[in-house]
Amino acid sequence: MGSELTRPKRLPLAKKISIGLLGGLLCLPGMAQAAELDPAVQALVNEVKELRMRLNQMESRLEDAKKKAEAATLQADKARMEARKSTSTSLKASSMLSKAQVKKAEGVLTEAGKRLTIAGAVELEGYYEKMDPKNGEESKTSGLDLATAEVFFTANINDYTTGVIHMLWEEGDDGVGLDEGFIVLGDTEDMPFYLMGGRIYPAIGMFESYFISDPLTLEVFETQATAAEVGWNGEWLSIGAGLYNSDVAEIDDAPDDNINTFYARVQVETPEEMLNGAVVKAGVAYTNNIAGSDFLREQVPGDGLDDLVGGWSVMAGVEFGMFAFTGEYVAALDDFKAGELGFAGDEKASPSAYNLELAFMPLDKWTFAARYEGTSDLYEEHPEHQYGLAASWEFLPDTAWSVEYLRGEFENDDTRDLVTTQLAVAF
Repeated sequence: MGSELTRPKRLPLAKKISIGLLGGLLCLPGMAQAAELDPAVQALVNEVKELRMRLNQMESRLEDAKKKAEAATLQADKARMEARKSTSTSLKASSMLSKAQVKKAEGVLTEAGKRLTIAGAVELEGYYEKMDPKNGEESKTSGLDLATAEVFFTANINDYTTGVIHMLWEEGDDGVGLDEGFIVLGDTEDMPFYLMGGRIYPAIGMFESYFISDPLTLEVFETQATAAEVGWNGEWLSIGAGLYNSDVAEIDDAPDDNINTFYARVQVETPEEMLNGAVVKAGVAYTNNIAGSDFLREQVPGDGLDDLVGGWSVMAGVEFGMFAFTGEYVAALDDFKAGELGFAGDEKASPSAYNLELAFMPLDKWTFAARYEGTSDLYEEHPEHQYGLAASWEFLPDTAWSVEYLRGEFENDDTRDLVTTQLAVAF
């Protein structure tokens, strides 16, 4: 048997036809000269010339179609990237899009001629939880949840105006609801300044994670509000500041009908070419009202405090080759007084949380991660220490399977073992 390298290559049918036609065209002039008075021969020459002209036209049309297809692909990619960029200032939208690994949100034209990008994700989760209290009997629970079903609508109204609507349903919700809806002016390459307003998740922290489960920093301090924010998104520096009216206010201000909460953040991220492929990022944020977070707000009786308690966060991360590390710390800057937080009872409390994660990506479709996190002054609401491992495999395009294990240890010496698996698709 001959090797593959020595076998003659088969010519495609189109090339065979072209070679045959070329040979015929080379022979025809001599034939026509020998029988120039023969009308049948002359007619054959004319037909071959016409066929050659048609082939040339077909090649031209195919080339035009190829260029149009390439242009359409580039336009779709551009629309997707613009949609990702436009939501970068909205903490929840950008983090969810990144987590869902949205890759192919194609644009469609509305009747008004505006480009509309649609993207979404569906996440099915199964879990097994074992609680082992220090005093009492062990308990076990398991189940299936449709953890997330969400759709993002991003309308690029013009070169400097973008509108975003994020519809979300989570297990336990009564129905699909509006999770985010906001307008962005600016935030483009030629105009990095931006104004954003609407229902958003203010960037009190960045809450980045490679796990299925949200980090404790997010569980405790994630904030949702109707806010207005201004900022600047550069190549490596991002600055933003905003304000909103939180339900939690000082008792002396009741009834509260004025804007009472503000926040600010600064984040830097080095371009890949700066450090030979390594990306280093760091950020810090501040708010004058840390109790505005979704979790803490529910713990404040009557939504009233003697004095607002400020809070801050700091995060840092490094990505290089197959490895990535991220760490974050979020904390109150002062104590809540006795009785101001329901879970603390008659004790003062200064809640805080941290999260450390290391990810390893040896293959294009695989991610392995380890986490260590914890809290303070949250009593039995969340683990005081928690650690675990996770793995994720994108076994089909835009389709990923993940599994994780977390061991939680509470302040009262209760322990929890939690295993979660997830099947997620993005579109």
